[in-house]
Amino acid sequence: MINIVIYARFSSRAQNEQSIEGQLKVCYEYAERNGYKIISEYIDRAISGTAADNRPEFQRMIADAAKRQFSAVLVYQLDRFARNRYDSATCKAKLKKYGVRILSARENISDDASGILVEGVLESMAEYFSVELAQKVTRGMKINAEKCQSNGGGRFLGYDVGEDKHYIVNNGEAAIVRQIFEQYIAGKTMAEIIRYLNDNGVKTSRGNVYDKNSIRRILVNKRYCGIYAYADVEVPDGMPRIIDDDTFAKAQIIMDKNKKAPARHKAVEDYYLLSTKIFCGYCGAALIGDSGHSKTGTVHQYYKCATIRKREECEKKTVRKGYLEDLVIAETLKILTPERIDSIARSIEERCEKERNTDALKRLQKLIRENETATTNLVKSLEAGRVTDIIYAQIEKRQQEKSDLEAQLAREKMQQPLLTYQQMKFFFERFTTGDPSDTDFRQTLVDILISRIDLCNDHITIYYNAQDGQKQSPTAVPEGADMGRLVTRTRIELVFPA
Repeated sequence: MINIVIYARFSSRAQNEQSIEGQLKVCYEYAERNGYKIISEYIDRAISGTAADNRPEFQRMIADAAKRQFSAVLVYQLDRFARNRYDSATCKAKLKKYGVRILSARENISDDASGILVEGVLESMAEYFSVELAQKVTRGMKINAEKCQSNGGGRFLGYDVGEDKHYIVNNGEAAIVRQIFEQYIAGKTMAEIIRYLNDNGVKTSRGNVYDKNSIRRILVNKRYCGIYAYADVEVPDGMPRIIDDDTFAKAQIIMDKNKKAPARHKAVEDYYLLSTKIFCGYCGAALIGDSGHSKTGTVHQYYKCATIRKREECEKKTVRKGYLEDLVIAETLKILTPERIDSIARSIEERCEKERNTDALKRLQKLIRENETATTNLVKSLEAGRVTDIIYAQIEKRQQEKSDLEAQLAREKMQQPLLTYQQMKFFFERFTTGDPSDTDFRQTLVDILISRIDLCNDHITIYYNAQDGQKQSPTAVPEGADMGRLVTRTRIELVFPA
């Protein structure tokens, strides 16, 4: 029996343990059907799937994979594993290094090329829904902001939130705010103000001791002048005033004068598009992103063999990041001919239809039909002049049951997306008109279509999740060659210009 583990997660406190129980039930049933032995469970509760680093059980599972005690991680469906394509690819690469693969109980995705395509599309959809949900939440918060209502989160010293979600002055805390402004304008340093507050046992709005950051946040907070602020929304007189404009302005002038020289610029962590996909053509090690400065201070970014990074020998030379990534994107776009897109779309639809679990859908549809029949019979009884009050109550109950069943059916369909030919054709046609310089566009293209890249000093071999009608030799594939059915991977070899 093959040993596997389960990873389960729910992302909101609006969900509960039943969400986890439901995921585990489906996972255990899947394992039993397929002859897997579950040896452990990793469960993150009320934690978002957007960033893997924020999930303690997820990180524990990744660490335990190094012990090589299990061969696969089983999830309810792929969006439980990650809702960010880069995190997903990175974590899968770590697991793959330990011989561990990902299984989805609801999506039954195979290991062949069409399965990889389906997985890529589903991950893109999961990320889209995650972003869409965030946008809906943001829209709701902006509506609150337009009404000058609290959006939750941390408190502001000097204010409480009323039952109508509007801010009201907390007189005791407001006096502390005024005292901070007055002392600062009178010439006290931040260190002196901090010492005074902490010595007298005064706490911040979060119940902590004061430091420079907490004092600075108070002194620059426009809300104390009555300006409601949220994101890009600012409403003058949107909340009760604690500090007058003159006092606030004086504090800003003093802060400007006291500012130290700007901190030395720190470079943002570089983004390398081909990470987790690209490998050295000589030693097989992963290529990693690296950077350096020229004598003029110019930053140069490139891909470098991880073996060399460890100060071991490898003949692989470094390759400029921009040149390599642009080359891969340009060559990948070439394969998306209308014929190939048609083939990809049909193969994905066939795969999804074949592997879709329709038992739950059929059961719910049957219950809805039975409900409709029962309701029709009740209406006939009503027309026949039977006891009116009882029948009305039963009809109302049936209508509520139908609404609940239809909601369950809608959720079931969302959890088991049927990717149709038209949907997939539209999805892949977007790549032919997209912006090759757009980061999200490039990442999606690489995630879905590229399986692996092997890089040598004089050529690059790209393995796509597709196959030509006939096998190609390791030499360059003729331009316009047909990739045919999506069954296994093929490769296109490119030669770097001299």
